[in-house]
Amino acid sequence: MAGIAGILGTDNGELAQILDKIRYRGPHETWTNRDGDVHIGCLELNVGGNSKPVSHYASEGKRAVTLDGRVYNPEKGNMSDAEAVLHLYAKYGAGLAQKLDGDFACAVSDSGEMILARDWAGIKPLYYGHSDGRLCFASEAKALVGIADDVKEFPPGYVYSQELGFQKFKSEAIETPEFKNYEQGKKAVRKLLMEAVEKRMKDNAVGGVLLSGGLDSSLITYMAHEIKADIECFTVSMEGGQDLPLAKDVTKYLGIKHHILMFGEKEIKEILPLAIHHQEMYEESCVHGAIANFLAGRFVSPHTKCVLTGEGADEFFAGYDGQFKQGNNPEEVASIVDRLINVAHNTALQRLDRLNAANSYESRTPFLDSKVMDFSMKIPIKHKIHGEEQNGKWILRQAFEGCLPDHIIYQTKRFFAQGSGVAYIMRAQAEKEISQSELEKFNKVEGHPYLSSVEELYYYRIFKQTFPQPAFDRLVGRWDPLRPAFFRELEKVTS
Repeated sequence: MAGIAGILGTDNGELAQILDKIRYRGPHETWTNRDGDVHIGCLELNVGGNSKPVSHYASEGKRAVTLDGRVYNPEKGNMSDAEAVLHLYAKYGAGLAQKLDGDFACAVSDSGEMILARDWAGIKPLYYGHSDGRLCFASEAKALVGIADDVKEFPPGYVYSQELGFQKFKSEAIETPEFKNYEQGKKAVRKLLMEAVEKRMKDNAVGGVLLSGGLDSSLITYMAHEIKADIECFTVSMEGGQDLPLAKDVTKYLGIKHHILMFGEKEIKEILPLAIHHQEMYEESCVHGAIANFLAGRFVSPHTKCVLTGEGADEFFAGYDGQFKQGNNPEEVASIVDRLINVAHNTALQRLDRLNAANSYESRTPFLDSKVMDFSMKIPIKHKIHGEEQNGKWILRQAFEGCLPDHIIYQTKRFFAQGSGVAYIMRAQAEKEISQSELEKFNKVEGHPYLSSVEELYYYRIFKQTFPQPAFDRLVGRWDPLRPAFFRELEKVTS
C-alpha cells in the first residue's frame, strides 16, 4: 500500500495538494522527484517485517519510479519493490509492465519523459485527468477534485507513454501448468494458492488474517496457519451476524487467537458518510460491504499494518451464485462469470483498496496472485460450478477438502454485508430518508445516473457532497446497473 501522484507539465504546487488529500495511504514518509516537466511523488506506508523500510520509490541517475503495489519477480532478490521495477525498466523500457509479476500501479520518470502502468486485473488503483494542458495522476480520484475536471480511471492492463499513448499489454511474467483432468486441476489449485500465501508472508510483515467466516477467508486462514502457527485473526460482526459462528469455528478448529469487534446501528450511521467518501462509490452492494470493511480496518490497524484477505476468489472461481445462476445456458453463465472478473477493479477491489487506505494498513490477496488468476482462467466452468444446485467454487472447495470442517468448506455464499448483519440495517435506514417517488423522479432527469433503489439515491446524495462534478459519477462501477434478481432476495428478507 502506498499513495502515488504526479504531474506532466508545470507544477504550481498542485503535486503537494494532491498528495496531501490522500496522505493516509502512506503517512510515514513523503517523497518527490522532479526532472524537467515530470514531477512524481510517493506516500510511503511502513508495514514492518524484514522488508526494506522504503519499498515504493527509487531513483538512479535520471530515472525514478513511484509504485503502489508489490512485485514478486524471482529476479527481485534483495531489491525493494520499487528498485525491482526500475531494474525491469532499465531492461525493457515501456515494456516493463508485461514483465512484472505482482499487483501494481506505477510511474517512471526518465530524462523528462513519463510512463504510467497498471496491472491487468486492476488490483491497484490509478486515475488521471488534465488541467491547463497538463496530465495529472493519483491513486485516488478524490485527490484530483478541484485540480482536474475530466478525471478518468486509468484502464487496467495498459501502459501509457508520451510517445505511444495508451497501449494494452499482455503479461509475460508468469507461466502456469496445463492439466489433463479434474484431479490434476485440484492439485494445481492447492499448490499455487499455498505458494501465493507463502510468498506474501515471506517478509514477516503479515500480522493476521481478516476472517469473515466465509469460505475464502477461512481457506486463507488455514494456509497462513500452515506457514505461521501463531497467526491471528480479526472479525467484525453485528449481533446475530451469520458469519460470526463460522469464524469462531475456524479459529477454534485451528487453535488460533481470535480478535472480535461487535458493532451496531450507531456505528453504521457514524461510518456511512466516511465510507462513501473514502470508497468513492454509491453502488448499493459495495456500500453495504464498505461499513464492515471500514470498521475492520479501524479494528486491525492498531494491531498490525498488514493482513491477508480472501478477496478475489468469488471472481476467479465463480463464487457469486446470485449472479451466475441468472444465466439460462452454460454460455450465459460463463459470460456472467467473465463480466464479474472484468468489473472487479472498480467494484470489490476498489472497496478493498480504499477502505484499507483509509485506515493506513495493507492487505495482501493470495487469490489475486498472478499465477492463481492465470491458472483459474484455464479451468473449465464445469469444474467451478457443480451439479444441479450450481454450487460455485467447486474445484476450490474440493482442493482443500479435509483441511477444515465440511460445514466450512461447503457453506453457501453470503455477501459480506449479509453475513455480518449490516445490509438489513442500512436498507431500513435509507427508507426512512428517501421515498420511492423521489427515486422515480430522480431517474427521469436527463443526465442523472440510473439508480436502482431508494438506498442508492440515499448513498448518491452523500457521494455528491465530496464529488460534485459529473465526471466522478461516471467512475462508479456497477455490478449490474439494472438491479439483478439477487438484490431482490434481500428485499424479501427485510419486507
